[in-house]
Amino acid sequence: MNRIISSTLKRSRVRGLARHIARISALVLLLSFGLPTPAGAQVTSVNGKIAYVVCESVNSDSQCDIWVMNPDGTGQTNVTNTAVLTEQNPVWSADGTKIAYIEGAVGFNYLKVIDLGVDGNGRTVTTVTTEPSIQWGPTWSPGGTQIALVREVPGVVITSQFDIIVVNVDGSGETNITNSDSGELDPAWAPDGSKIAFAGVRLVSDMGAEWAIVTVNPDGSGEQILTAGDPGTPRAEGLDNDRAPAWSPDSSKLVFMSEAQYPFGCCHPWQIWAVNRDGTGVTKLTTDETVYEMGPSWSPDGTQIIFYRDYFFGSEDNGLYTMPAPTSLPLSAQTLSSPTTRLAATKSLAAATSSATLLAAGASDADWGRDPSTVPPTAAYKLSVSIALQHKGAGGTVASDLKGIKCGRDCSESYAAGTLVTLTATPKRNSAFAGWSGACAQTSGAVCLVTMNDVKTVTATFRRSR
Repeated sequence: MNRIISSTLKRSRVRGLARHIARISALVLLLSFGLPTPAGAQVTSVNGKIAYVVCESVNSDSQCDIWVMNPDGTGQTNVTNTAVLTEQNPVWSADGTKIAYIEGAVGFNYLKVIDLGVDGNGRTVTTVTTEPSIQWGPTWSPGGTQIALVREVPGVVITSQFDIIVVNVDGSGETNITNSDSGELDPAWAPDGSKIAFAGVRLVSDMGAEWAIVTVNPDGSGEQILTAGDPGTPRAEGLDNDRAPAWSPDSSKLVFMSEAQYPFGCCHPWQIWAVNRDGTGVTKLTTDETVYEMGPSWSPDGTQIIFYRDYFFGSEDNGLYTMPAPTSLPLSAQTLSSPTTRLAATKSLAAATSSATLLAAGASDADWGRDPSTVPPTAAYKLSVSIALQHKGAGGTVASDLKGIKCGRDCSESYAAGTLVTLTATPKRNSAFAGWSGACAQTSGAVCLVTMNDVKTVTATFRRSR
């Protein structure tokens, strides 16, 4: 979920972004909702309130607050209600009780969390990041103990550099999981916790580097580019500006916005696309090039995609629209392998490309949360361990007291929520244990206790002893 305002950055890296800088920065657009479920689909009771942004002009400047409303547009309530400060990028926690957001002006903003409680009447605000910097686009871990977001790298002067960081909700344990010189934006944490998707500048075409949708493990390892396109397709042979990924509730697919750059000419209108989590089935869902269609995301029950539609020169019809979500992507090899799944995919794509429905005129930057009363207990969370070496020739292993982890052979395992896992780092001969990072960062010795209340990543570092 994660945010379109960032599409105005790094314009020197991708052709065509300059045209949209003023426009998209003013819109502040990322969103994620849905509408009532069609007959026979999953029940809609999981769908909770919608968080969104309302802006007004104050002394020639734009001042924005975060509001919430029911899915039918009733019960509109200003939950930040500040007279001077601007709040944007709202995103619900998985349990539907908290909203993470960014507060402040460009260059001086902070990550904050407002706890609305199960009944929606709470207003407790916590500041997560206390050092002002350029940051935006928060996304929650499944257990609600961590948040990933975009932050500007200090000291990079010629072209702004942005990385994805992960921080604990109490402000501790900050980790840069991308840490590259190519630029990353728009993080989105998969609901199952296994991956973080983002938009990154990558060399995926013979024409040069472009913004592509990328996934990594929560510790930054295992990078995979999803939207390069199959060989011989226009997507593979040209340049596309892919941004704002958002996961389906079952973590099997992503939607994203894309702007064709070449060979069709620079800066075509933004359109909505989808892709399977393994990079197959890259599919265009919208085709109306008389409008911008941006910031797609899913309803909590997975039946709808919501997006922002902009009619270029301003219109009372600008706002949040919904359309049916595809149940499967037609270009998936598995989907096309049998007549039954091929027919279902064809019907799904036809529904997704049908006329969209206006939900809220003038609204922007929205996210649809889950009804707190319908959130089931999490059965298990994944613990991932990696080993880092300070010197060539150093080494060691990490083992858990419970069955599952003997790293470096087996470095990950899922454990029941609430389980206490003991990790022990053992250096090999002529090596020494140098310390932990990640979930064990506050532990000084070679034994670390990890409570599995969320997805956890741990790194053990070894050095040469002589």
